[in-house]
Amino acid sequence: MELSCKLFILVLLLPIAARCSTDSIFQECGKNFSISSNSLLQDNINNAIFGLLTKTALYGAATASYGVGTDTIYGLTRCRGDISREICSACILDATYKIRTICHFSAEARIWYEYCFLRYDSNNFLGFLDTRNTNVWYTSHIAADPVNFDQAVGRLLETVKVAAAAGDKKFGRGENFVYKSNITIYGMAQCTPDLQESTCNQCLDALLEVMTRNCKYHLGCYVISTSCVLRYEINDFLFRDIAPSPKA
Repeated sequence: MELSCKLFILVLLLPIAARCSTDSIFQECGKNFSISSNSLLQDNINNAIFGLLTKTALYGAATASYGVGTDTIYGLTRCRGDISREICSACILDATYKIRTICHFSAEARIWYEYCFLRYDSNNFLGFLDTRNTNVWYTSHIAADPVNFDQAVGRLLETVKVAAAAGDKKFGRGENFVYKSNITIYGMAQCTPDLQESTCNQCLDALLEVMTRNCKYHLGCYVISTSCVLRYEINDFLFRDIAPSPKA
């Protein structure tokens, strides 16, 4: 009966995934094991992922653990705070399928999409800050008025950081209009749902340092890590189905 229920969930969500899924941004596998020596660990990974899949579709983020002792698997998901449940469900479904395909015999895995993130591990990482696997992307174009642009970005990111750390969804968004350049900057910040406010702030501060070193004066920048993400652009990349954080 349990297996039938899991398959039923997948059948319902597969058409949604076909419409909404996108390519992953980055993924990593670790702690490889042999299925012949540890089939229980493989079962625990599968069960933890099914639990995450179900809860994420309802709440947009989830944590889970499955197993006993050293074979326990801990997992976590988050969807971007501005997307619909349909897009969230599709993204997480695609993430679970892909991570189990490329990390099939791994007791540790992470996968990032634009709209969601999935992680599992045989060590209990829940509630702990992790800024490993930090990656940064930025546009090649430089602002015409770099000083004012940089100041506007700084004010915006401070606003979305505060909103993310203090919010229930650990998600902050906002925008800032630069009058001299006649452009609007859009930004977002998000932490994984297991982090406390102080830990989320610490994570986003670390990403802001990376962004400052690599993206100064660039018209767009996106930094990801295991525990949080930070992004700004002059194109409105955010959905409008939730109210934005206060303008900077």
